Amino acid sequence: MAVMLLVDDSPTIRNQIRSVLEGTGEFSRFLEADDGLQAFKLLAEHKPDVVVCDLVMPVFDGMKFLALRGTRPELAHIPVIMLTAEQDSERKAEILDRGASDYVTKPFNDKELLARVRVHLRVKVLQDQLREANLRLENLAVTDGLTGLFNRRHFDSLLVGELQRSLRYKVPVSVVLVDIDHFKQVNDTYGHSTGDQVLRNLSRVVMGGVRTTDFVARFGGEELAVILTQTPLQGAFEVAERLRAMVAAAPHDYQGKAIFKTASFGVASYDGQGAPVSPEELLGRADQALYRAKHEGRNRVIRWDPTLAEAV
Repeated sequence: MAVMLLVDDSPTIRNQIRSVLEGTGEFSRFLEADDGLQAFKLLAEHKPDVVVCDLVMPVFDGMKFLALRGTRPELAHIPVIMLTAEQDSERKAEILDRGASDYVTKPFNDKELLARVRVHLRVKVLQDQLREANLRLENLAVTDGLTGLFNRRHFDSLLVGELQRSLRYKVPVSVVLVDIDHFKQVNDTYGHSTGDQVLRNLSRVVMGGVRTTDFVARFGGEELAVILTQTPLQGAFEVAERLRAMVAAAPHDYQGKAIFKTASFGVASYDGQGAPVSPEELLGRADQALYRAKHEGRNRVIRWDPTLAEAV
């Protein structure tokens, strides 16, 4: 059920409005304020579904309340129905221009007030549902369905942005490629459902081992990729080594039995100081390092250096 915020310096008016709305059973809670400043604090803290606010109040009136709400874009979707004794059409237009969703002229008719509140409540519910649906679509567009990590397309976009930021602000950025060792054996031995579970588990391990400012994606198949922001090569190597140990220590359940998997890591960095490096070049370097890690026996971390390019 909905939450209503009532704003009026008269307790009598607030009680009258509350009695009109309370009997509908559509509201689970009523918040009350006797001026616009207190109302704004309640609005920001509780984010009610509808606000009924008097226009004229001592010190902090309804117009000041609307102005203050206007400084917080995340509150703009909450409808405000203004109570006003104004009869002037231009004044009513100003109320709407300042951000009110509607107005009811005082002394108000109970049925009219209830009808207007219901209309704006229905509109807000539909808008909330639309926002949630759009958010789900946005998440689907950038998320890998199996692991919940970012997908490859979004990873590529993020890497372009981070390299641009690195070049502009002269800060380092690193990329880590992670390949689960002998992953095909998991599918062949335990089945694809277990393989999927291993991939999901290790995705959570890697996510839990980096900062919230870093980015983790499913790069393809059993391969993950990490962008470590503002991290030089040595720091990235240390992060990757910690992740390698975490991956190796993570148990995966198969019919009550714990199985373990390791992973190989390739690390490459751009320091933001030299000639620009393209995303393809940086990923190519990390891939060369990953290839060397697998060639040398897997379950290890190799950082890129120019000799790896010469050896390919």
